Amino acid sequence: MTIASRFLSHTTTSPGRDAVAIGGNPGQRWSYDALRRGTLAVAQALRAEFGAAPGPEVRAAVLLGNRKEFLEIFFGAAVAGIPVMVLDPAWSATEVASVLRDTPPVRLFCETATGPIADNAPSGTVVEVAGHGFEDWLRRHGGREAADGFPEFAEVPENALFYVGFTSGSTGRPKGAVRSHRSWLRTFDHYTAEFGIDETDTILLPGSLAHSHFLFGAVHGLHAGATVHLMPLFDAGLVLDHVERYSVTQLYLVPTMFEALLEYARRHPGRSFPQVRSLLSAGAKWSPTRQALAGDLFPNADAVEFYGATELSLVSVLHGDDDGPRDSVGRPVAGVELSLRSPSGGEVGVNEVGKVHVRSDMLFTEYLSADHRGAPDEDGWFTVGDIGRVDEQGYLHLVGRDKGMLISGGLNVHPEEVTAALLRLEEIAEVAVVGLPDERWGDLVCAVVRWRDGARLDLAQIRDQASAYVSRQKCPRRLFETAELPHTTSGKIDNRRVRNILLDGGQGMRELL
Repeated sequence: MTIASRFLSHTTTSPGRDAVAIGGNPGQRWSYDALRRGTLAVAQALRAEFGAAPGPEVRAAVLLGNRKEFLEIFFGAAVAGIPVMVLDPAWSATEVASVLRDTPPVRLFCETATGPIADNAPSGTVVEVAGHGFEDWLRRHGGREAADGFPEFAEVPENALFYVGFTSGSTGRPKGAVRSHRSWLRTFDHYTAEFGIDETDTILLPGSLAHSHFLFGAVHGLHAGATVHLMPLFDAGLVLDHVERYSVTQLYLVPTMFEALLEYARRHPGRSFPQVRSLLSAGAKWSPTRQALAGDLFPNADAVEFYGATELSLVSVLHGDDDGPRDSVGRPVAGVELSLRSPSGGEVGVNEVGKVHVRSDMLFTEYLSADHRGAPDEDGWFTVGDIGRVDEQGYLHLVGRDKGMLISGGLNVHPEEVTAALLRLEEIAEVAVVGLPDERWGDLVCAVVRWRDGARLDLAQIRDQASAYVSRQKCPRRLFETAELPHTTSGKIDNRRVRNILLDGGQGMRELL
């Protein structure tokens, strides 16, 4: 069984039902049968090119925006038994070049072969999806002809590798993590159990398919038989229009998108969307005070946040109606085990801080590049370096990353812990916490704030209010304000860029005393 198996079964039971729509354009809607034809055409063409047993070293790659062909290639490669590298169109030229150079694909599907693609992709591997290039490639290898029927393909085992997802690059160049069909199929099971998504749902994914949160949402939605709506670009007003017009029941978000929806609704009051059953947020901690406002727009929605990673898949879930601590990331889902360990490797106790190790049947297999070492150990445990604690009720609280820790005045300070405290303040819409070199303190804890609705606090007020949630010694010692914070392509604040801007003079960031 592959990640495409259940999707293909829906194409025979409900061929005419809408599978995918993009941007609300009537001409950009495709039935399950139409998506099946595209999927099988790609599978046939890949098999014609690379044989019935291509092996994991044969990799396709997609560098595309949110378009139907992305999903056809993704599903088609799964059926053909060929892993897919998902590259991000928002990457810099340097990042694209680095990935193509380090782990070259045998077939690259992109909008157009210019810039770093032309300079770094292996010769003869590129298929341009815009224009006629994709159709020409399919016809050349018999794809469209085969898709008129139901071609049979050799069975692909569940443990076969099928997907290479890349980390966001917020701490360095993108790092590819390889997943098996089995790891996603088990994650499908947990999503279905946690959120009840089925063929009656309409799912809206306003983010890029290059990000695993939204790609997984699309693939799981089609696995469940739902209708999936994509957007070419995020636009808060259009998102709310789509939610209303298409009776969306499941909305995938990251916290920055939710903030934009709230801001748009504030400027255009009077609307409510009671048909939405779930808001599914991941990628960064959702401010508890902001999450509590979900009911203003979505009165019947379960405002869910979950913790995971490209390597770990789903780890823990915090439902909106959960009575657990809102500064946590929830309890582990069924089948997920946690082991929090001290630097010496021993287990820490309840409410003691340790490095978070995870074991489940959803973990990745290995990293793609030889430059990036790491895989689950012989006992099945893996860590991405997150630091946290588990409380008496079993809720996981994240406090930082092992490589991002600051040492300020001899005290260990995790920026995420300080960030979580600052996000409790109503005046703060977004904040980055970074360390700057200082002769006295070593790392001087600094906060760069984007204010909400014209509010403003000075440094003393920030320290006084934040100290209710985090030790005063860890509170910021310098405070900057800015109109806009830089983000990674996955929607997280890019702390590395923030720090570099401050080191270069803080252009656009003004210090407050």
